[in-house]
Amino acid sequence: MLLPVLPIWKQAPFIRLLIPLILGIILQWYFPLPVKYICIIACIALIFFLLAQCLRGYLLFLHKWIYGITLMMMILLFGVAITHFKNITHQQYWFGHLYNDSIVVVAVLAEPLIEKNKSYKADATVYALIHNGSVVQTKGGIIIYFKKDSSLLSKLNYGSTLVFKKGLQAVRNSGNPGAFDYKRYSLFHGITHQVYLTENEFAVSKLQTRSAYTNGLQQSRKGLLEILKKYIPGKREAGVAEALLIGYRDDLERDLVQAYANTGVIHVIAISGMHLAMIYGLLIVLLKPLQRNAKTKWVRGLIILSVLWLFTLLSGAGPSILRSAVMFSFIVAGESMRRKISVYHTLSASAFFLLCWNPFFLWDVGFQLSYAAVLSIVVFLRSVTHWFYCKHAIVNYMWKLIAVTLAAQILTTPLSIYHFHQVPNLFLISNLVIVPLSGFILYGEILLCLLSLFPAVALPAGKILSAMLRLMNDCITFIDDIPFAVSDNISISMLQTGLLYVFIITLAVWLMKQKKQMLPYALMALLAFMLYRVADIGIRQKQSKIIVYNIPRYSAVDFISGSGYHFAGDEALAADPFLYNFHLRPSRLMYRAKPAVSLSGFRPVSPFFYFNKKRILLLDTLPALAQPVEPVDVDVIILSKNINVRIARLQRLFRCRQYVFDASSPAWKIRQWKNDCDSLHLRRHSVQEDGAFILDL
Repeated sequence: MLLPVLPIWKQAPFIRLLIPLILGIILQWYFPLPVKYICIIACIALIFFLLAQCLRGYLLFLHKWIYGITLMMMILLFGVAITHFKNITHQQYWFGHLYNDSIVVVAVLAEPLIEKNKSYKADATVYALIHNGSVVQTKGGIIIYFKKDSSLLSKLNYGSTLVFKKGLQAVRNSGNPGAFDYKRYSLFHGITHQVYLTENEFAVSKLQTRSAYTNGLQQSRKGLLEILKKYIPGKREAGVAEALLIGYRDDLERDLVQAYANTGVIHVIAISGMHLAMIYGLLIVLLKPLQRNAKTKWVRGLIILSVLWLFTLLSGAGPSILRSAVMFSFIVAGESMRRKISVYHTLSASAFFLLCWNPFFLWDVGFQLSYAAVLSIVVFLRSVTHWFYCKHAIVNYMWKLIAVTLAAQILTTPLSIYHFHQVPNLFLISNLVIVPLSGFILYGEILLCLLSLFPAVALPAGKILSAMLRLMNDCITFIDDIPFAVSDNISISMLQTGLLYVFIITLAVWLMKQKKQMLPYALMALLAFMLYRVADIGIRQKQSKIIVYNIPRYSAVDFISGSGYHFAGDEALAADPFLYNFHLRPSRLMYRAKPAVSLSGFRPVSPFFYFNKKRILLLDTLPALAQPVEPVDVDVIILSKNINVRIARLQRLFRCRQYVFDASSPAWKIRQWKNDCDSLHLRRHSVQEDGAFILDL
């Protein structure tokens, strides 16, 4: 049974270009081709494309498929090429091609200092390398951590040029199971290395490398932040105001961000198309008089585009708001030329151009959710709206808000489960309250920035905004505190996510287009999803493993048997939501493990852990043990904290072939233990350097 051709192909011809582009990007990332092979294949495709251009009459009709295939192949190869060359490590002037520890680095801060618990952090670009008196200009990004010192705040800012000679460390992943791929995330942003500097390890140069445009943009952003901090009382309220207006999230409290995520309104504090749509709506109302005259219509369009793109740039130009800016640009241009453009066409065209500019947007969660939400609203809103109708204007308006929220959830829910492992159960209530309120707050913040020229008026306006922000935060906290507000700890694979989308799409075509032949496909996709999930759960029931996690300055070990686990290590990890969610939760979700009172085959007998016929020793202090006649057999010894012991002494007490050094141990001590193990020909694993240690039993 052949699937019917959907009419969307005719409404949005750009989709025919978008699909091969995406395929090319994915193929090059996961199965990279060298440049010479890309060029050879491109030349072959170009020859066939030119030959297809020569076909005329009946031959063209008979072999028109050649033209289509070669065009698709060229777009696919274009996706392959831009993915290769966008990777900073493949670029000619990447600093990594020349760098070694003896070279002096000239770096320029790409953002103001961000305060962390024990340091300051800032992204920077490597402007040049200095070696033997010669200066070589370079490209590429690094992360610089500074030893915490309040004097740095006045000394360093965006655009500051630093000169230092200290070894750069490659950005690495923790290696923890299911953990966020930080190395890939950094690479997609052009960052490959990091360094920690004290005040005496760098000098500040007067060299100016930033353009007037970037400096002006950064100063404008800084000025807006200062206005919000000055006139909006309350650190919590000011932090939300900064995120809502320009997407600055460094002053947000982590528990508040989690509350927004749990209630399904994280898009309010993550600059997205919703914010741009609100500003677009305001501009449409304010500039309505210019719409009446054909001559002023162009002026109206230019003003709208200028304001929308200025807001986009000030907010950091993230993928989701860029999508919205490009789409609105198409809409405004079409209106100015009196041409109506299909939403599907603008959606696919905006995605095509954004991926041409940065192919790595394809892996950005904001990019994925933004396009999924808009597509879901476009496809399903009319059908959902028809579920209910009321003559009362207020009730009908509220239903339209609910319908938009419901429609957006249809295609975003699988992605949300895949990335965030949770479903906000009360998203309807929270969106119904928070979205309109956040709109008023956004307009109020814009007005406050204008009123800042008149402090006497701006002060009371800021207090009113602070009260509205406090009300919004209190509403979010209240909804989040309801016991069934969120269903979390849901884990699905990429394949399961794809099966969910097949089910949703085929079911929608069956219901909306009355295509009965789609029902079997929907049922097969649902059955495949359920069988895959049952099989995965069955496999996890038989698992048995030991995991020593890579969590800086902390000791953490999980003993997993079936669907249960026993934790040994620092209890502070469970008390810190950020550390738990970032390091431990992904692994336990991946292995579907929950805390268990008792585990099969597990028995702790201090200082040992007996697990499935294995004897594990976790040492953070050396127990007072008498010298045995024969060394005690131990399968794995885990050294933790700053235990003062040498490997040779442990070998006199225990007969062990595998040593593990966890992330709570100092680097100098780990180097000492590694040398000891190498001299004694013992296996060793440093969690800090090699990632999490996983032993399958």
